[in-house]
Amino acid sequence: MNTFPVMLVLEGRLAVVVGGGAVGLRKIRSLRDAGCGVRLICNTPPADAAGDGVELILADYEPSHLDGADLVFACTASSETNDQIARDARERNLWVNAADQPAACDFYMPAIVRRDDVVLAVGTGGSSPGLVKHLKRRIAGVLPDRIGPFAALLDGIRKRLKTELPDQ
Repeated sequence: MNTFPVMLVLEGRLAVVVGGGAVGLRKIRSLRDAGCGVRLICNTPPADAAGDGVELILADYEPSHLDGADLVFACTASSETNDQIARDARERNLWVNAADQPAACDFYMPAIVRRDDVVLAVGTGGSSPGLVKHLKRRIAGVLPDRIGPFAALLDGIRKRLKTELPDQ
């Protein structure tokens, strides 16, 4: 499957996550780490706390839950419900990710290794989560812990050089 990798700026955006199980809560943590607002739709309160900044709606999914969303994550245990969420999202021109259903996805969630502003993402187009998990561990093992501060230092040097040598 052909994919086009991007890094989204989600600060001030809203993602709707339908399903409060382990998969939904993992999505919520990743979204919150990226500064995204989250609306969680589920029937019962999640076992783990969803976290600050999460709007919790305890109800069965309804298309109106997608109002105001920028991204949608269908993370229920029902493939039929996830398919319906995907159809509803597409009718609203929203991008949707349906957990464990690559054919119902407009985008896939890569495995992420984050060191401050340095972010590496690995994906297989949804075809092999086990391989992605293995590659993430390998990458995390060789990526220096302080690469984030190093990148920030380089950013400062770059800005200074652009000011002092604008024609170079």
